[in-house]
Amino acid sequence: MASTVFTNSFFASYATRAVNTNSLKGVCIPVLNCYSCPSALFSCPIGTLQHFSAMHAIPFYALGLIGAVGAVVGRMPCGWICPFGFIQDLMYRIRSRKYRISQLFTYAKYLVLLLLVFIIPYQTGQPWFSKLCPAGTLSAQIPWLLWNPVNPATGLPVMADAGGLAFYISLLILAGFLFWFVVSKRPFCRVACPMGALLSLFNRFSLVRLKVEPNCDGCNLCEVSCPMDLNVYEEIGSKDCILCLECMRCGHVRVMTPFALPEEVR
Repeated sequence: MASTVFTNSFFASYATRAVNTNSLKGVCIPVLNCYSCPSALFSCPIGTLQHFSAMHAIPFYALGLIGAVGAVVGRMPCGWICPFGFIQDLMYRIRSRKYRISQLFTYAKYLVLLLLVFIIPYQTGQPWFSKLCPAGTLSAQIPWLLWNPVNPATGLPVMADAGGLAFYISLLILAGFLFWFVVSKRPFCRVACPMGALLSLFNRFSLVRLKVEPNCDGCNLCEVSCPMDLNVYEEIGSKDCILCLECMRCGHVRVMTPFALPEEVR
């Protein structure tokens, strides 16, 4: 929760009635947090990747950031600082019948990454993932449309071009995911998040990983605790692990880092 508040703490936008464009917007954070959210303090790396793809340029900074973070901690940002992941965790607590997501669907996020972040923006010059992103719809488009302020610098509504067909499609996508959040664990993270898809490529060799002790008795406490519905002792290093460390409620799971001493030394 603290990270959600911090990454969206530019409250001056409520006085300026415009999207934050200060110097911190040149900084990406390795989670999905819409650039256009009224109070967003930083930029979304997925938005940056689309922007450069549409320009037919290589986003060295964004790719370098994602690579550096992924190489050190894998998908840990998804589990600790992602605002949209926090919303999913909250909504899953709503009492309802729950459903597991097939592992086959979890590969869809790589198609989303390739098509909506790279290929289609490259071909059309438009950031199509941002247009349809449910996180952006919830945190940016809906708040701006409800508030509907006039930008003093232009004399026009901030979202003057909003409300078209793409917006209504994005609303349907958001509604579908909001329902899915209630009945399944983190479906957007597992099925559709391009940021998670990129960071997941590093999970098996990042410096920070999970380790299951050889004396694991298969109690399944790790699976019950996992917000990604993983059975950690069978899926160690999974592409979907977000290193939230909830599975460490089981004493047989621990964190492995380059700074950990070998068992025989400790």
